[in-house]
Amino acid sequence: MLKLHTVRVGGHGYYVDDLPYGREERNGLVAESPGRWMGEGAAALGLTQGVEPLAFADVLDGRDPLSGRALPVRRDRVTVAGYDLVFCAPKSVSLLHALGPTELASAVGDGHDAAVRATTDYLARAALGVRRSNHGHRLTLATTGLVGGAFVHRTSRALDPHLHTHVVAANVAQGVDGRWSAVDGCGLFAHTVDAGRLYHAQLRHELTARLGVAWDVRPNGLGDVVGVDPGLRGLFSQRSAGIKAYVAEHAGRASLRGAFYATRPEKDRTVQWEALVPEWRHRSDELGYDVGELSRVVGRGRHRQEFDVELLHSAIARRAWPDGTLARRDIVSAVATAHVGGARVSQVEGEVDRLCAEVRAHGPGGSGAERFSAPALSGAVRACAGELTRRASQLDLDRGDGEKPDRARNVGARAPDRPRRDRRSDDRGMER
Repeated sequence: MLKLHTVRVGGHGYYVDDLPYGREERNGLVAESPGRWMGEGAAALGLTQGVEPLAFADVLDGRDPLSGRALPVRRDRVTVAGYDLVFCAPKSVSLLHALGPTELASAVGDGHDAAVRATTDYLARAALGVRRSNHGHRLTLATTGLVGGAFVHRTSRALDPHLHTHVVAANVAQGVDGRWSAVDGCGLFAHTVDAGRLYHAQLRHELTARLGVAWDVRPNGLGDVVGVDPGLRGLFSQRSAGIKAYVAEHAGRASLRGAFYATRPEKDRTVQWEALVPEWRHRSDELGYDVGELSRVVGRGRHRQEFDVELLHSAIARRAWPDGTLARRDIVSAVATAHVGGARVSQVEGEVDRLCAEVRAHGPGGSGAERFSAPALSGAVRACAGELTRRASQLDLDRGDGEKPDRARNVGARAPDRPRRDRRSDDRGMER
């Protein structure tokens, strides 16, 4: 899933101070990794290597990290230093990364990283904007790219396996007009759900291509790798269990989000990854789970790509607003959900464009903020069903943004789409 939090001024230390950089373990993994810069905006500022604490603090404070000069951004009323986009892998994926054999664990980590990058690029195009005023009218302008630092974390606050990446987008960006200014965060909040579904679709694509795994995808677009025991997933989901218990104890008076913060412990920064892995294995063995069986997930997928047309119809109905319409971002979420075998972000966007074009061909056109009726979209799905299924079954390896499947392995920017803020979300699990 994708969670979005604001980072207050001075809040950069959580990401760069005193993290327990674990020594290399048998599979080359570490507890919390030093960050890396992401986004065209970061490259424009000369930030292309690993994240250094002082440079990260400068960027979040609105300063050019190379010259130290303040960027031409009004900071007098800014209390938000950045936006923390948290990409959380499913529990089954986290367990494969933490407890699987070396090759499998590495492939999972690489697949997660690829999915984070592809989805972050989508957000930079579709959601990131800056505000401008033209004769009293507020406009939202596209940017030249995101200025962000990505930090891979592999444990939850309950010290369970929990693979997730924080992409901290600084509250500063350069508009396509050349001016630097604060980010219009409304677009990021509006696109949280569709970006989350895209991350999961790309993750499924990556792991299916790299390992040939099969997926059990739920109607909300989230799913787990087939072959990872649900009991084992539950054993290492202490944060989720604590949140559910808190909600039950308060007889429904506490929301999941409220329970998330009420039960959130401080992060233990003293524990090394190399000490956690044996403890996780011992806990599994005590309850009768053989983590050696995790390698059996490889090659279980019947097809590299699968597309569920009925699930797409259902997802369109789920994403429709009370007036029976959907914005483009809602259609993105629905199409990504229907790719139960996984799909690249670029493929999903192409299919969404095809559906929108089909609707327009049989009705009036619209602006960049146009909305599409659910019945018209369902009709477009029926008209394009054969094409969608055929495209999903193709390997589509000529775009260069994913690995070729290898089942023999041993293991001018578009202005952001920002209609009203979308607070609806099917993302219920909260592990961090």
